[in-house]
Amino acid sequence: MKTVLLVEDNEDDILLTKLACERSGIPHRLDIVTDGYAAVDYLTRTGIYADCTHHFLPDLIFLDVKLPKRSGMEVLEWIRGRPKLANIPIIMLTNSSDPADIHQAYKLGVTSYLLKTADAEEFKNAVRLILKYWILLNMAQTSDLQYSFAN
Repeated sequence: MKTVLLVEDNEDDILLTKLACERSGIPHRLDIVTDGYAAVDYLTRTGIYADCTHHFLPDLIFLDVKLPKRSGMEVLEWIRGRPKLANIPIIMLTNSSDPADIHQAYKLGVTSYLLKTADAEEFKNAVRLILKYWILLNMAQTSDLQYSFAN
C-alpha cells in the first residue's frame, strides 16, 4: 500500500485532510507529522520514526507552508537537496496565497501549490483527484528504497 505523508500543524486542517483522504476511496496509508523537524526525522527514519516497519518512505507528501520549528519551505528545500527523496511529489497544501510564497515554492521544486478551500466538498474532490493521479495513475520511477543519509 502506498503512503502519503501529511505535514500540518493545524488540528482542524489535519482533520479535514484526513477525512478527505479517507473518503477518497483510494487505498493508501496516511501518516501525519506536525512540524518541520518531525518531517525531517520521519524522512530520515530517525528518532521516534526509526522503526522502518511502521514508518515508510512516502509516495506523496502534503506539506503546509507555515509550520513550527522548521518552515514548509525549509523542509521542501531539504527534501529536494536529497537525491533519494528528490523525486517524491510534494503538494503544498496551504492557506497562503502570498505570491512570494508561491514563487519560492516553485523555485525550490514543489510539484504543485494548492490553496486550502473553505468549501469542504471542493477540498475533498481536490484531495481525491490528487490521490487518484499520484497514488493510482502515475507510474513512478522505481528505485531501491534502501538508502543511507550518510551524505
